[in-house]
Amino acid sequence: MTAPLSRPAPLTSTEGTSGREEWALDPGKRHINHGSYGGVPRRTLDYQRALKAELESNPLRWFDGLPERLATERVALAPFIGARADEIAVVPNASAAASVMFGNLALAAGEEILVTEHVYGSVRMGAERFATRWGAAVRSVPIALAADATETLAAIESARTARTRILILDHISSATARGFPVAELVAVASARGIRVIVDGAHAPGLVDAPARVTEADPDSVWFGNLHKYAAAPRAAAVLVARGDTAQQLYPLIDSWSLPLAFPERFDQQGSNDMTGFLSASFGIALLERLFGWDRLREYGTRLSDYAVSIITPALAELSDQDPTVDLGMPQPLQRLLRLPAGVAVDGDTARVLKNRLAAEADVEAGIMPWNGQGFLRLSAHAYNEAADYEQFVERGMPVIASLRP
Repeated sequence: MTAPLSRPAPLTSTEGTSGREEWALDPGKRHINHGSYGGVPRRTLDYQRALKAELESNPLRWFDGLPERLATERVALAPFIGARADEIAVVPNASAAASVMFGNLALAAGEEILVTEHVYGSVRMGAERFATRWGAAVRSVPIALAADATETLAAIESARTARTRILILDHISSATARGFPVAELVAVASARGIRVIVDGAHAPGLVDAPARVTEADPDSVWFGNLHKYAAAPRAAAVLVARGDTAQQLYPLIDSWSLPLAFPERFDQQGSNDMTGFLSASFGIALLERLFGWDRLREYGTRLSDYAVSIITPALAELSDQDPTVDLGMPQPLQRLLRLPAGVAVDGDTARVLKNRLAAEADVEAGIMPWNGQGFLRLSAHAYNEAADYEQFVERGMPVIASLRP
């Protein structure tokens, strides 16, 4: 069993403030689920509010000048994303990016899309609707939680058939917090004429320059959210596409930028509020100045280690199964622990546990059902402190215990 580690001190900014002070999150709750909807620093929200005020003061001037602002923002984001500015299109979130792909690609009857059993639920549903429209099929590849890169590659390669045309991969899976050997899979699939779509929803901020994993194959596409670890306001995400593939893609809304080339044709989406996206590079630079991204990730790793070391034995006291999860490709800032059997085994029971933890323990936690097993997905960011996870142990364990069958 994991022994408790030394308690990390809270992260302090270059200005002497704590991470907790810099975020606008409700101080009455402990937030250990950054991976779902993220959280935004106060100063980034102030920056967005100033943009919104400018928009509302003269909407006509704002929307006329929006393409130029978005072009500047793409240039600022390019190094962080790991793509050229002209490869980055604006989308509201990763699910919207997946819908863009499904709305623009074509399949022949009898062809198939491969996904893994870790795929995000809405992406799976979108893929099935897309396949049905063309008389194609979606097939799911079982990948064990403990599968390493080599085993993952082998499982997907063995599942491939002559009918496989598209492979949808998670960069880091939402439900199971494990990574995938994306760059290697892109190389193998490309050599076999298979297009790879990479759902990088959780990667920006967790992974340095994440879109580089697809740069060797112009047919592969990567997309990711900026509102999670990159800490931008909501409705801020990117779709990275290259070459001929990029020019095949059109936005979900037909608007006045439609005749333009990729990515400019994504710039004007009716009267959509783009201030969240336009605040992203400001927020990324703010966190670099206050904490440094390397330092932030190192702190999050140490804090995650500590959280696992105190929560694991507490869960073990409630369960006949080992809470420790052997992840073949674990991620440093998101961890996975197994809940007692029968707890949070599906969407409804997971929601019950999340709501009771918030109400009775004042903790907002990531509860993830997967394959009939409930998991706790832990997150750590600059605003988190050791006390967040200690409160989960002290006040959250009685809630979990009460829900055991």
